[in-house]
Amino acid sequence: MKQQTFDLDRHYELKTQELLRYNSQTAVIQLPHYKYVDKVLRSNSYEELMWRFMEADSPTKEISESYAAFSNMKKICNVSNYNWLHIGDGGYTRTASIFAFFSKSLNFSIDPALNMDKFNKWQEKYRIQRIFLFAYKFEEFLNPPKEAFGNILPYNICCVHAHVELEKLDKHFPNWKYLYTNPCCYPQLQEFSLEYMKENNIYKMVDKLDLGILSERRKVIIYKKFK
Repeated sequence: MKQQTFDLDRHYELKTQELLRYNSQTAVIQLPHYKYVDKVLRSNSYEELMWRFMEADSPTKEISESYAAFSNMKKICNVSNYNWLHIGDGGYTRTASIFAFFSKSLNFSIDPALNMDKFNKWQEKYRIQRIFLFAYKFEEFLNPPKEAFGNILPYNICCVHAHVELEKLDKHFPNWKYLYTNPCCYPQLQEFSLEYMKENNIYKMVDKLDLGILSERRKVIIYKKFK
């Protein structure tokens, strides 16, 4: 009987073919990243910003959400050329603070839950500028007097997990050019309907999942309004 020999080259050839077949069926999975958090932690402003985020249940989550708004908007426009209305900014002006420290923009933080005492102490300690607090619902916010703040036009709107209806918000603040929203609990209300967009000349520029946002609610939408 003829003795069989082991063909090593043939063995590797078959294994290579199997590997190629396997790889052709393998999905590429993108994983969340920490670039936004790294940007803040490595910035010269981290000491000041730390006091805005350290009391959060998850500081990394909050940092990623707020910096994502800034990062996505700076790809669309020159952030420093606009004033920003941060609707539903929470108790600690987190998104307004990111915009103020990473740009030269004027920022209005609008939320009935704002912690005025902690902000005042923080502002006094670090001489914080370009952040103004309005502890009201956005419906109660009126254009501030020019002698105090100057003209807030042109302005954009930023909603990071803001529990507001965008269509009501648009009716109250109709003169924005760009609007950023990161929907959370009520996505059907935290986005514009197609019908509303057509009626009001609003265009959706960005609609994506931002893997730099370290929470399961990482959808990002940017709208532009045409006059």
